[in-house]
Amino acid sequence: MTRSSAAASVTLTIDALVDSNVIIAALSGDHEHHAASAEIFNEAHRAKLGIAAHSFAEAYSTLTRRGAHAPFRFTADEAWAALESVRSISQLIGLTPAQTFETVRSYASDGGIGARLYDRMIGEVAVVHGIPTIITWNVGHMRGLFPTLAVKTPREFLQVH
Repeated sequence: MTRSSAAASVTLTIDALVDSNVIIAALSGDHEHHAASAEIFNEAHRAKLGIAAHSFAEAYSTLTRRGAHAPFRFTADEAWAALESVRSISQLIGLTPAQTFETVRSYASDGGIGARLYDRMIGEVAVVHGIPTIITWNVGHMRGLFPTLAVKTPREFLQVH
């Protein structure tokens, strides 16, 4: 005799997906948007925040960059500790490898070039996971790529959460 049981499916509700530029600003005290960005994470108990997995790589790269155009210059240990602190109060989500490849293919097919690909990937994560809002300082870029999503700055998001 076989028994079948329906496995309970758990769905995580995430209020907003946080762009890497907000993470970077929150972690760098000298950033012009530091206070508003850090406040998003201080209020994390009131809103469930998600971060796309690839955004941690983008933030790490930016925070540890060296050279003439390197405003933050975190050491590897400093950057990793800072990102771990963000990870501890947010939900890590992402695309499957196939979804990631399809996003890059679609971006290239649309004539997309350069770093806006990362915005496209963040938006695709929001779409795939049914996240209604993206929190970013690149509002214009993100709204242009995903006009059906709510795109807000940290200040705008905090006004309603």
